[in-house]
Amino acid sequence: MFGTASVLLAGLALAACSLRDEHATIAITVRGSDTLVQVSTAWAERYRRNVAGVAVNASGGGSGTGIAGLVDGTVDIATASREMKPQERAQIRARRGVEVTEHVIGYDALALYVHPANPVTSLSLPTLTRIWSEDADIARWGQLTSGLDGPIVLIGRQNSSGTYDYFRDVVCGRTADGKHREFKNGISELNGSSEVVEKIARARLALGYTGMGYRTDRVRWLGVSRDEDSPPVEPSIESARTGAYPLARRLYVYTAGAPSAEVRAFIAWTLSAEGQRIVAEE
Repeated sequence: MFGTASVLLAGLALAACSLRDEHATIAITVRGSDTLVQVSTAWAERYRRNVAGVAVNASGGGSGTGIAGLVDGTVDIATASREMKPQERAQIRARRGVEVTEHVIGYDALALYVHPANPVTSLSLPTLTRIWSEDADIARWGQLTSGLDGPIVLIGRQNSSGTYDYFRDVVCGRTADGKHREFKNGISELNGSSEVVEKIARARLALGYTGMGYRTDRVRWLGVSRDEDSPPVEPSIESARTGAYPLARRLYVYTAGAPSAEVRAFIAWTLSAEGQRIVAEE
Protein backbone atom coordinates (compact mmCIF):
# COMPACT_ATOMS: atom_id res chain seq x y z
CA MET A 1 0.00 0.00 0.00
CA PHE A 2 1.23 3.45 -0.81
CA GLY A 3 1.67 6.16 1.81
CA THR A 4 -0.30 9.31 2.24
CA ALA A 5 1.53 11.39 -0.33
CA SER A 6 -0.70 13.45 -2.59
CA VAL A 7 -2.21 11.74 -5.57
CA LEU A 8 -1.15 12.93 -8.96
CA LEU A 9 -3.60 12.39 -11.79
CA ALA A 10 -1.38 11.38 -14.64
CA GLY A 11 -0.46 13.89 -17.27
CA LEU A 12 -3.19 15.54 -19.38
CA ALA A 13 -2.09 16.91 -22.77
CA LEU A 14 1.00 16.06 -24.80
CA ALA A 15 2.00 19.51 -25.96
CA ALA A 16 5.13 20.67 -24.14
CA CYS A 17 5.38 24.28 -23.13
CA SER A 18 8.44 26.45 -22.57
CA LEU A 19 7.94 29.50 -20.41
CA ARG A 20 10.44 32.31 -20.52
CA ASP A 21 10.39 35.64 -18.76
CA GLU A 22 12.74 38.10 -20.44
CA HIS A 23 12.99 40.08 -17.20
CA ALA A 24 13.96 37.08 -15.08
CA THR A 25 17.53 36.89 -13.86
CA ILE A 26 17.42 33.17 -13.07
CA ALA A 27 16.01 30.31 -15.18
CA ILE A 28 15.15 26.80 -13.95
CA THR A 29 14.87 24.12 -16.63
CA VAL A 30 12.44 21.24 -15.99
CA ARG A 31 12.17 18.46 -18.56
CA GLY A 32 10.92 14.89 -18.73
CA SER A 33 7.76 12.88 -18.23
CA ASP A 34 4.79 13.58 -20.49
CA THR A 35 2.66 12.26 -17.65
CA LEU A 36 3.85 15.23 -15.61
CA VAL A 37 4.11 17.88 -18.30
CA GLN A 38 0.77 19.57 -17.66
CA VAL A 39 1.40 19.69 -13.93
CA SER A 40 4.94 20.99 -14.34
CA THR A 41 3.73 23.59 -16.84
CA ALA A 42 1.04 24.74 -14.42
CA TRP A 43 3.62 24.88 -11.64
CA ALA A 44 5.87 26.99 -13.86
CA GLU A 45 3.11 29.45 -14.69
CA ARG A 46 2.06 29.91 -11.06
CA TYR A 47 5.64 30.13 -9.78
CA ARG A 48 6.49 32.83 -12.29
CA ARG A 49 3.63 34.91 -10.89
CA ASN A 50 4.61 34.21 -7.30
CA VAL A 51 8.38 34.67 -7.42
CA ALA A 52 9.91 37.64 -9.18
CA GLY A 53 13.19 37.14 -11.03
CA VAL A 54 12.81 33.36 -11.54
CA ALA A 55 11.48 31.75 -14.73
CA VAL A 56 10.74 28.02 -14.76
CA ASN A 57 10.91 26.52 -18.27
CA ALA A 58 8.87 23.28 -18.33
CA SER A 59 8.71 20.72 -21.14
CA GLY A 60 8.06 17.02 -21.76
CA GLY A 61 9.57 14.49 -24.14
CA GLY A 62 9.53 11.45 -21.87
CA SER A 63 11.17 10.41 -18.60
CA GLY A 64 14.26 9.17 -20.43
CA THR A 65 14.68 12.55 -22.14
CA GLY A 66 14.60 14.40 -18.83
CA ILE A 67 17.04 12.00 -17.20
CA ALA A 68 19.39 12.28 -20.20
CA GLY A 69 19.33 16.05 -19.69
CA LEU A 70 20.26 15.54 -16.06
CA VAL A 71 23.17 13.34 -17.16
CA ASP A 72 24.57 15.96 -19.53
CA GLY A 73 23.76 18.91 -17.27
CA THR A 74 21.27 20.64 -19.57
CA VAL A 75 18.36 20.46 -17.11
CA ASP A 76 18.04 21.41 -13.47
CA ILE A 77 15.13 19.09 -12.68
CA ALA A 78 14.14 15.84 -14.42
CA THR A 79 10.55 14.68 -14.04
CA ALA A 80 9.92 10.94 -14.31
CA SER A 81 7.00 8.54 -14.17
CA ARG A 82 9.37 5.72 -13.21
CA GLU A 83 12.21 5.28 -10.77
CA MET A 84 15.63 6.20 -12.13
CA LYS A 85 17.61 3.12 -13.18
CA PRO A 86 20.90 2.19 -11.45
CA GLN A 87 22.81 2.63 -14.70
CA GLU A 88 21.41 6.16 -15.10
CA ARG A 89 22.53 7.05 -11.58
CA ALA A 90 25.95 5.63 -12.43
CA GLN A 91 26.12 7.74 -15.60
CA ILE A 92 25.45 10.92 -13.62
CA ARG A 93 28.07 9.91 -11.06
CA ALA A 94 30.62 9.22 -13.81
CA ARG A 95 29.85 12.25 -15.99
CA ARG A 96 29.22 14.87 -13.33
CA GLY A 97 30.82 13.46 -10.19
CA VAL A 98 27.66 13.91 -8.10
CA GLU A 99 24.86 11.81 -6.65
CA VAL A 100 21.18 12.00 -7.53
CA THR A 101 18.48 13.27 -5.17
CA GLU A 102 15.01 11.76 -5.57
CA HIS A 103 11.72 13.41 -4.60
CA VAL A 104 8.39 11.54 -4.74
CA ILE A 105 5.87 14.18 -5.74
CA GLY A 106 2.71 12.11 -6.15
CA TYR A 107 1.01 8.95 -7.36
CA ASP A 108 -0.62 8.07 -10.65
CA ALA A 109 -3.06 5.42 -11.88
CA LEU A 110 -2.13 4.07 -15.30
CA ALA A 111 -5.39 3.32 -17.12
CA LEU A 112 -6.33 0.81 -19.84
CA TYR A 113 -8.43 2.57 -22.48
CA VAL A 114 -10.84 1.18 -25.07
CA HIS A 115 -13.32 2.58 -27.58
CA PRO A 116 -16.76 3.32 -26.02
CA ALA A 117 -18.35 0.66 -28.27
CA ASN A 118 -16.15 -2.08 -26.77
CA PRO A 119 -18.24 -4.35 -24.47
CA VAL A 120 -15.29 -5.44 -22.29
CA THR A 121 -15.43 -3.80 -18.84
CA SER A 122 -12.39 -5.26 -17.05
CA LEU A 123 -9.27 -7.36 -17.48
CA SER A 124 -6.94 -9.11 -15.05
CA LEU A 125 -3.19 -8.65 -14.88
CA PRO A 126 -2.58 -12.25 -16.04
CA THR A 127 -4.85 -11.63 -19.04
CA LEU A 128 -3.00 -8.41 -19.86
CA THR A 129 0.25 -10.40 -19.82
CA ARG A 130 -1.26 -12.82 -22.34
CA ILE A 131 -2.21 -9.86 -24.55
CA TRP A 132 0.88 -7.61 -24.38
CA SER A 133 3.95 -9.77 -23.71
CA GLU A 134 6.36 -11.31 -26.21
CA ASP A 135 4.86 -14.78 -25.67
CA ALA A 136 1.25 -13.56 -25.81
CA ASP A 137 -1.45 -16.03 -26.83
CA ILE A 138 -4.46 -13.67 -26.89
CA ALA A 139 -4.65 -11.65 -30.10
CA ARG A 140 -8.37 -11.27 -30.83
CA TRP A 141 -11.25 -9.71 -28.94
CA GLY A 142 -13.29 -12.86 -29.57
CA GLN A 143 -11.03 -14.67 -27.08
CA LEU A 144 -12.26 -12.29 -24.37
CA THR A 145 -15.89 -11.53 -25.21
CA SER A 146 -18.72 -12.74 -27.41
CA GLY A 147 -19.73 -9.15 -28.15
CA LEU A 148 -16.76 -8.18 -30.31
CA ASP A 149 -14.29 -9.87 -32.62
CA GLY A 150 -11.33 -8.78 -34.68
CA PRO A 151 -7.64 -8.29 -33.88
CA ILE A 152 -6.76 -6.45 -30.66
CA VAL A 153 -5.03 -3.28 -31.86
CA LEU A 154 -2.45 -2.45 -29.20
CA ILE A 155 -1.42 1.17 -28.64
CA GLY A 156 1.23 2.40 -26.20
CA ARG A 157 4.02 4.87 -25.60
CA GLN A 158 7.49 5.18 -27.10
CA ASN A 159 10.39 3.42 -25.39
CA SER A 160 11.88 6.62 -23.92
CA SER A 161 8.74 7.00 -21.82
CA GLY A 162 8.65 6.06 -18.15
CA THR A 163 5.04 4.97 -18.75
CA TYR A 164 6.34 2.45 -21.32
CA ASP A 165 8.88 1.07 -18.84
CA TYR A 166 6.42 0.82 -15.98
CA PHE A 167 3.69 -0.89 -18.00
CA ARG A 168 6.16 -3.36 -19.54
CA ASP A 169 7.67 -4.25 -16.16
CA VAL A 170 4.34 -4.77 -14.39
CA VAL A 171 2.26 -6.29 -17.19
CA CYS A 172 4.83 -8.32 -19.11
CA GLY A 173 6.56 -9.51 -15.95
CA ARG A 174 9.47 -11.93 -15.95
CA THR A 175 10.24 -15.25 -17.55
CA ALA A 176 10.79 -18.46 -15.55
CA ASP A 177 14.53 -17.72 -15.42
CA GLY A 178 13.98 -14.20 -14.05
CA LYS A 179 14.52 -12.16 -17.22
CA HIS A 180 12.25 -9.24 -18.08
CA ARG A 181 9.72 -10.09 -20.77
CA GLU A 182 9.51 -7.63 -23.63
CA PHE A 183 6.41 -6.39 -25.42
CA LYS A 184 5.11 -8.40 -28.36
CA ASN A 185 5.81 -7.11 -31.87
CA GLY A 186 3.31 -4.95 -33.69
CA ILE A 187 2.37 -2.50 -30.93
CA SER A 188 1.80 1.06 -32.15
CA GLU A 189 4.15 3.18 -29.98
CA LEU A 190 3.25 6.87 -29.87
CA ASN A 191 5.18 9.87 -28.56
CA GLY A 192 2.52 11.32 -26.30
CA SER A 193 -0.35 10.32 -24.04
CA SER A 194 -2.86 12.51 -25.87
CA GLU A 195 -1.99 10.73 -29.10
CA VAL A 196 -2.68 7.37 -27.46
CA VAL A 197 -6.17 8.43 -26.35
CA GLU A 198 -6.99 10.07 -29.68
CA LYS A 199 -6.01 6.98 -31.64
CA ILE A 200 -8.11 4.74 -29.40
CA ALA A 201 -11.08 7.09 -29.86
CA ARG A 202 -10.90 6.44 -33.61
CA ALA A 203 -10.32 2.67 -33.45
CA ARG A 204 -13.10 0.34 -32.27
CA LEU A 205 -10.68 -2.59 -31.83
CA ALA A 206 -8.01 -0.65 -29.93
CA LEU A 207 -6.62 -1.28 -26.45
CA GLY A 208 -4.08 1.16 -25.05
CA TYR A 209 -2.53 2.48 -21.85
CA THR A 210 -1.68 5.88 -20.44
CA GLY A 211 -2.37 8.03 -17.38
CA MET A 212 -5.87 8.31 -15.97
CA GLY A 213 -5.87 12.07 -16.38
CA TYR A 214 -6.08 11.73 -20.16
CA ARG A 215 -9.60 10.27 -20.24
CA THR A 216 -12.08 12.04 -22.50
CA ASP A 217 -15.72 11.33 -23.37
CA ARG A 218 -14.48 9.66 -26.56
CA VAL A 219 -12.83 6.73 -24.73
CA ARG A 220 -13.59 4.47 -21.78
CA TRP A 221 -11.27 2.89 -19.25
CA LEU A 222 -11.34 -0.67 -17.88
CA GLY A 223 -11.28 -2.03 -14.37
CA VAL A 224 -8.17 -4.08 -13.60
CA SER A 225 -7.93 -7.02 -11.20
CA ARG A 226 -4.75 -8.52 -9.76
CA ASP A 227 -5.80 -12.07 -10.70
CA GLU A 228 -8.82 -13.99 -11.94
CA ASP A 229 -10.22 -14.39 -8.41
CA SER A 230 -9.97 -10.70 -7.39
CA PRO A 231 -12.56 -8.02 -8.09
CA PRO A 232 -11.64 -5.40 -10.71
CA VAL A 233 -10.72 -1.92 -9.49
CA GLU A 234 -11.11 1.23 -11.58
CA PRO A 235 -8.52 4.02 -11.64
CA SER A 236 -9.34 6.78 -9.15
CA ILE A 237 -7.70 9.22 -6.77
CA GLU A 238 -8.41 6.95 -3.83
CA SER A 239 -7.40 3.66 -5.48
CA ALA A 240 -4.11 5.22 -6.61
CA ARG A 241 -3.39 6.69 -3.18
CA THR A 242 -4.04 3.43 -1.34
CA GLY A 243 -2.50 1.13 -3.94
CA ALA A 244 -5.78 -0.78 -4.41
CA TYR A 245 -5.54 -0.20 -8.14
CA PRO A 246 -3.02 -2.70 -9.59
CA LEU A 247 -1.39 -0.19 -11.97
CA ALA A 248 -0.70 2.64 -9.51
CA ARG A 249 2.81 4.09 -9.47
CA ARG A 250 4.95 6.75 -7.88
CA LEU A 251 5.97 9.89 -9.76
CA TYR A 252 9.31 11.60 -9.25
CA VAL A 253 11.45 14.66 -9.73
CA TYR A 254 15.24 14.27 -9.73
CA THR A 255 18.14 16.64 -9.23
CA ALA A 256 21.88 16.01 -9.50
CA GLY A 257 24.33 17.14 -6.86
CA ALA A 258 23.58 20.10 -4.64
CA PRO A 259 20.91 22.15 -6.46
CA SER A 260 20.93 25.92 -6.31
CA ALA A 261 18.93 27.71 -3.64
CA GLU A 262 16.38 28.68 -6.32
CA VAL A 263 15.90 25.06 -7.44
CA ARG A 264 15.55 23.90 -3.82
CA ALA A 265 12.98 26.61 -3.19
CA PHE A 266 10.99 25.63 -6.28
CA ILE A 267 10.90 21.93 -5.33
CA ALA A 268 9.84 22.81 -1.79
CA TRP A 269 7.06 24.96 -3.23
CA THR A 270 5.78 22.09 -5.45
CA LEU A 271 5.37 20.01 -2.29
CA SER A 272 3.63 22.84 -0.43
CA ALA A 273 -0.13 23.18 -0.08
CA GLU A 274 -0.26 25.53 -3.08
CA GLY A 275 1.85 23.26 -5.28
CA GLN A 276 -0.20 20.22 -4.36
CA ARG A 277 -3.46 22.08 -5.07
CA ILE A 278 -2.22 22.42 -8.64
CA VAL A 279 -1.63 18.64 -8.69
CA ALA A 280 -5.23 18.11 -7.62
CA GLU A 281 -6.55 20.62 -10.17
CA GLU A 282 -4.65 18.97 -13.03
